[in-house]
Amino acid sequence: MANHYIHVGSVTNAMRGKQLLEKNGIRAYLHRSTARGEGEGCGYSLLVSGDDRQATKILQNSGVRVIRVTDAL
Repeated sequence: MANHYIHVGSVTNAMRGKQLLEKNGIRAYLHRSTARGEGEGCGYSLLVSGDDRQATKILQNSGVRVIRVTDAL
């Protein structure tokens, strides 16, 4: 099972997203990025294991701004 970072627009979205994913049976962890690019919000992401597309869909359908998804190494 692959791990992915789902980068979101704010710490508020990260906390809200974590709750949404866990209510839907997807384990999520808050992660603070130390190196972030321009336009990436405040640098928070959710570390999820498994199907990142399902997690992203849940977040977007609930109004959480997803900036990008990257593989966790």
